[in-house]
Amino acid sequence: KNPPVSMLTGGVKPTLKRVLIVSLIGLMITVFVSMLFDVSPNPFKNPLSFALVVVGFNLISEGNIVINRILDKKAPWFFRIRQRTRRQLLWSLIWSILVAGICFLALPSDVYEEKNFFRSSVLIITFGFIFVLIFNSILFLQSAILNWKQSVLEVEALKQAKLQSDYKVLQNQLNPHFLFNCFSTLISEIHYNPEQAAEFTQKLADVYRYLLQKRNDMTVPLREELSFLNDFIFLHKSRMGEALIVENRIGEDQKSYQIPPLSLQMVMENAIKHNRASTKNPLRITLESTEKGELKICNNLQPKNNVHSTGTGLDNVSRRYKMLAGKDIKTEKTNDRYCITLPLLGDNN
Repeated sequence: KNPPVSMLTGGVKPTLKRVLIVSLIGLMITVFVSMLFDVSPNPFKNPLSFALVVVGFNLISEGNIVINRILDKKAPWFFRIRQRTRRQLLWSLIWSILVAGICFLALPSDVYEEKNFFRSSVLIITFGFIFVLIFNSILFLQSAILNWKQSVLEVEALKQAKLQSDYKVLQNQLNPHFLFNCFSTLISEIHYNPEQAAEFTQKLADVYRYLLQKRNDMTVPLREELSFLNDFIFLHKSRMGEALIVENRIGEDQKSYQIPPLSLQMVMENAIKHNRASTKNPLRITLESTEKGELKICNNLQPKNNVHSTGTGLDNVSRRYKMLAGKDIKTEKTNDRYCITLPLLGDNN
């Protein structure tokens, strides 16, 4: 994004704007003070006086801007506020007095003899210093706000870039994990059901094609994830038969919601890995949506003995949800049932 633009930035246009505004301030103050002391505010009568006022005001203003730029490098506001304030005021005062003194000495000698010269000069210098100080303070404040906004945008952009980078790392963790489990199942299928190995291999290809297509997506429609899950379940049912029963109770109106890709597969794989399953005592897995806009996956508990778990699957799903939506998955365990609840993300319809 382009850097913030203000009248404090370098360049011809910002400088001309500042000079024009400060010159108008100088002329208005000079006319006001002249009228205050019943002196004709005619710049043609004594043009040098008006010119010196305009030049002096601009020198004070531009000098303060230069001082501000120098101090920005040597004593930034964010790190040394008190020291910076003292330095800013001190150098601004010194510069203003120096410019005022030079302009005062540059006046024609006959001007000193005019009535109320001293009082009018003091008022012009005082008003000029105050108004120029206010004008410059407004510029500094505007510049600080614009820079702060730009900093916030840059920090947010860095956060988003880091978020996407971390998310890709998590997704890449799934590839070898998923492939290892699929090939383990394929080896088992070839061993126990060689006549179905060709169909199993085709389904495996469909499953892995989905994985490759969605590897760069942060979320996918639930409808697509469920279609992928059907192929994934087929791979397991080819080996387990009636020992695995999966019931899908998700309504059509919920399928347009988003979900991180492979979330359902990881939850299902977790249930299959940690539970015994047989034709007599099948592993039953149900999927249903809740009124709170969540997806609940439950299975009956038939825990296996001596199953080593790395925790990669569910931890990966949990971390991706936290990154995407600041939400976490929920787990619920009873004596005979284990449930995992996944938040459904924004509806694309």
